[in-house]
Amino acid sequence: MKLFLDSNIVLDFLDSARPTHQDAIKIFQYIITNNIETYLSEDMLTTIYYISKDKQKVLEFFEKIMQLWKIVAFEQNTINEAITICKNNSTEDFEDVLQSLAAKRNGCHIVVTNDKKFYKCGVDILNSKEYLLSIAQGRVF
Repeated sequence: MKLFLDSNIVLDFLDSARPTHQDAIKIFQYIITNNIETYLSEDMLTTIYYISKDKQKVLEFFEKIMQLWKIVAFEQNTINEAITICKNNSTEDFEDVLQSLAAKRNGCHIVVTNDKKFYKCGVDILNSKEYLLSIAQGRVF
């Protein structure tokens, strides 16, 4: 099972004031305990660092995940495809399209995001509660 995390899930984990912080903790515990192959895009690192208030905590987190997770770059083909998709549908969020396409190109089975509207390109999209429910029901390994 390959899992792609959106930046809001990581931010939920890092910031205890966010409403889904506890869900993110459970997700991280599950993926680390069960050695789930986890992916982030490299551009999310700068976004997470920029948004987070505790910069040292974020940097320490990055050091840890660099050893555990795969950090992937966008290829030119991915960027070109995202541009085309967004030009043809102005309601799509460019960043979400890039994340979704990166997940697909890296063979991920699930994207976990708390975005209400996330671009779908053939990879299952679950919010944190849905992901935790699927774990509890034994549908995610």
